[in-house]
Amino acid sequence: AQAVGARSGVLPRLRPARPMGHRYGMPVCCDFGGACLAGLRWVTTARSHTGTPLPRRPHQRLARADVCPSPGGRLVIVGDVHGCALELRCLLDKAGFRPGVDALVLVGDLVNKGPASAEVIRLAQDLKAFCVRGNHDDQVLEAWHRVGRYAGGIDQYANRCLLDELSSSDIRWLQELPLSLSFPWLRLAVVHAGLVPGLPLEAQSFKDLAWIRDVYRNDRGGWQGSQKPSKVSQAWACAWQGPEHIVFGHDARRKLQRHEFATGLDTGCCYGFQLSALVVDADGEKEPSICQVQAARVYTKPAD
Repeated sequence: AQAVGARSGVLPRLRPARPMGHRYGMPVCCDFGGACLAGLRWVTTARSHTGTPLPRRPHQRLARADVCPSPGGRLVIVGDVHGCALELRCLLDKAGFRPGVDALVLVGDLVNKGPASAEVIRLAQDLKAFCVRGNHDDQVLEAWHRVGRYAGGIDQYANRCLLDELSSSDIRWLQELPLSLSFPWLRLAVVHAGLVPGLPLEAQSFKDLAWIRDVYRNDRGGWQGSQKPSKVSQAWACAWQGPEHIVFGHDARRKLQRHEFATGLDTGCCYGFQLSALVVDADGEKEPSICQVQAARVYTKPAD
């Protein structure tokens, strides 16, 4: 079998309950393993720099049988959906997605900007999708738990109505999405935003995994992650030399990115462009391909 990205130029996933008390209540510690008292929220001890609870399994390493147990299966890896449920359904139809045979993999940012974030979350759960947490998924958790930017309230959260649409089960599912997914038999991994070259996956910061776009050389000659491009930076995917092929999203400005060891799938669907997928044979025997659908309309105006 040919591993994804093994030749030059080749392109190449849980559910915790909405608090029984008022949804604007303050977070209270409660162990996942025990029953939560009525009206209290659960939180985990490990937290991100935004104050959100981190998943219990930050890095998920999968086996072939975990992903596509049936012969002839494929990984349909979809870029940032951002609440564009219609386009996601159309993309899966166009790709010929077969539930129970193929595996749906999402690179994060299921929510915000588009019109149907809750529908996307439920669809992902129904299809038993493998997903990683994106920065916008983290923002939902930040608002739900009233931490970070929303410690004093959620008046500034643009998608407040989404919190009313989500159940505690939906939130638990989002909260347990890992930060990375590895498919070692394909030498392929999925993260939301990217990686700092030269660092093991487990040493990558959540901030970089969910927000990075560029890298630059620091004073010690190593790579430093950056959320915004600068005169001295370059796209992290250009600097990534493998050996794993990384599939990611987050960087809509650059649209579809195809590098020897990285593929970027955020093609700005919520901005009126396309929703994209990388379709990978689960046994690595066929060449990976790109599948795209056009957005039905502009849902959010892109920033200048």
